Amino acid sequence: MSLKQPHKLRIDLDQIQYGGWDDDGYRKILHNGVFYTGYLVLDKFPNETVQNEIEYKNGSHLGWDNEYNENGQLIRTSLSVGETTLCFYEYDSDNKIINGGKLTDDEYYQKMVKRYGLD
Repeated sequence: MSLKQPHKLRIDLDQIQYGGWDDDGYRKILHNGVFYTGYLVLDKFPNETVQNEIEYKNGSHLGWDNEYNENGQLIRTSLSVGETTLCFYEYDSDNKIINGGKLTDDEYYQKMVKRYGLD
């Protein structure tokens, strides 16, 4: 299995609590009573491999949304700030990009990456 950004914390849905609302109208999430930063694993395959995960920063959906196949290989990813998707990529079985790119102009993309510290 080759998770995107494997050094970042990952928790499951049953480990979160909900806080107030963020600027995009989503509930903020907390872990152990503090706003969560890391990946929230939404689904797993029967073999416990991550299927879908969403990145959060300070309780808000800011970062990567990743989808993996049953072997743990990244097949689709997108970078989002709340409801706005900045870019997306799809990968083949050799981890080569087969589709995707930026969905906003470069100036806005760079502004959001810098403002929210996206990597």
